[in-house]
Amino acid sequence: MKVNYFYTLIFCFSAVFGFSQTLTNNDGFITAQPGSYIYVNGSVSNNNTGVLAVNGNGTATSSELYVTQDITNNSTINADGYIRLLGNWIDNAIFNSTLGTVFFEGANQFLGGASITQFFNVTLDGSGIKTQQVDKIAKGTLDLKHLHLNTDLYGFYVTNPALNSILRTTGFVSSANGGFLARTTSNTGMYLFPTGSNANTSANIPGTGTFRYRPVELNPNDANLNVYSVRMANLDASLETYNRNSAEPILCESNPAFYHQIDRISGSSAADLGVCFIPSSDGQWNDMARWNITTNGIWQDIPTVNLTPITGFTKSVATNWNNFGDIPYILTNLNPATPTINTTAITGCSPLTASLQTTGISGVNYSWSANGNSIGTGTSISEIFNTPGCYNITLTASVGNCSASSTASNLTCVDDSPTAAFTSSLLEFTGSTENVTFSNNSSGADSYLWDFGNNTTSTLTNPSVLYSGINGSVLVTLYAYTDNGCVDSTTTVISYQEDAIFYVPNSFTPDQDEFNQTWGPVFTQGFDPFNFDLYVFNRWGEVIWESHDASKRWDGTYGSKGTKCPDGVYTWKIGYKPKETDEKVVVTGHINLIR
Repeated sequence: MKVNYFYTLIFCFSAVFGFSQTLTNNDGFITAQPGSYIYVNGSVSNNNTGVLAVNGNGTATSSELYVTQDITNNSTINADGYIRLLGNWIDNAIFNSTLGTVFFEGANQFLGGASITQFFNVTLDGSGIKTQQVDKIAKGTLDLKHLHLNTDLYGFYVTNPALNSILRTTGFVSSANGGFLARTTSNTGMYLFPTGSNANTSANIPGTGTFRYRPVELNPNDANLNVYSVRMANLDASLETYNRNSAEPILCESNPAFYHQIDRISGSSAADLGVCFIPSSDGQWNDMARWNITTNGIWQDIPTVNLTPITGFTKSVATNWNNFGDIPYILTNLNPATPTINTTAITGCSPLTASLQTTGISGVNYSWSANGNSIGTGTSISEIFNTPGCYNITLTASVGNCSASSTASNLTCVDDSPTAAFTSSLLEFTGSTENVTFSNNSSGADSYLWDFGNNTTSTLTNPSVLYSGINGSVLVTLYAYTDNGCVDSTTTVISYQEDAIFYVPNSFTPDQDEFNQTWGPVFTQGFDPFNFDLYVFNRWGEVIWESHDASKRWDGTYGSKGTKCPDGVYTWKIGYKPKETDEKVVVTGHINLIR
């Protein structure tokens, strides 16, 4: 059904009207007063000199036009009420709105026509992608909600300078190469540019790549009027002629996944410009660069950049930035500053302990090597060098894949230490006076010092020493020195073996005359009294008496009843351990028992 109106229709308060198929206004004046509701189950076409007025005050009490298909405006639409549209917006003429809201509530919808529509409020709802076919303006607010606005090759301008003039839950704005989202600013607070994309091509064909939401936060440094624009390019900048391999030497690497185009369309205010990224998926970046189109055609470092953690992101901020002459911006990592080794030359003997230090910078990792071999990590390390020689010490500072290094040649030099060794002509003293000769077998030494353990010393190479008054073991030490002060030492013990001195009587007379009544050995030195055994045997080899105490004596009896042994010759066996050895000594002999 096609309805043509050539006259004025005025829809009054609380009226509800419905139209099927197409509502066509060729030259008429259609007015929906506040409280009215017009439902068009089809399209709206406003032509020639027709005027379509959806009146209201921008609130829910306003009139409302609900259209299930397209709106095509070839004349004039005045809308301070609500327009809810499920189809495409095709504006070829005049659209006036000072308070109203256009709700795009369909699936995939186009914002097209020949005119740059100056909406007041725009709200995205429903599903799908809302795609521009010409520049569009929101003078009030842009509410993305959960949806995707694709500006394509065009600009979407939000001219309301309020900080909250763009709203969203999870919605975002994407743009092809040439398109952008622009905002007017006149405050010093944070302006969000909710840019993202799920396309990895310059044409920004939705759904053809990896989804990334990487907004820009821009905080002007004053309240003057400015217009800034942002586009997120969800691809390698090199694909859009900004060769990432063309960069200043300080730039080590740049983000291959995405970059941003950021411009100041009008105004002159500097701003803190923040690009958001997610380190877990985008990698860690510590700086930003801009593409210098006008001078060298290379990526150049932005000098003052700080990293700030915010909810869900890390923000790379160019502080007080005012150079908007070139629009491409990219996340980068800088080669760290060449590290300084804060250690003076170290020379010493093996093993040489060297403490190596540098002044660290937050976020930078440090590793050390000696003659190309890794020896540790950190701003300070302690390393033991055993092998003689000089070592070139290299310190490498790294951030991610970027690094810088410095080398101190021959910073640590290790002198060869001598090896002390000698032999002694005597390993054990057997008397109280002994002469000992020492043979020096040391290597790599220039001088020697002997300590003979008897309060005497010598610097001879192969000395001889007369020990006198020996009454125990002595510790002999040889110190071997080099001319540069390296030393080694070795010791040996010359033990002292005290000969056991004892006397064993060869007879005794247990005849009760008070003389020579008992028998036993008499020890004066050289034995361990706790390791002593004495046995007396008769002529048949039977043990008739024994003792394990050197002070005890045999009275010439045997058995528990003390039976007297007859006269005769008896055999004895003594076992004892000398003081200085673990080897037991056994001696035997005979005793005459005379009554």
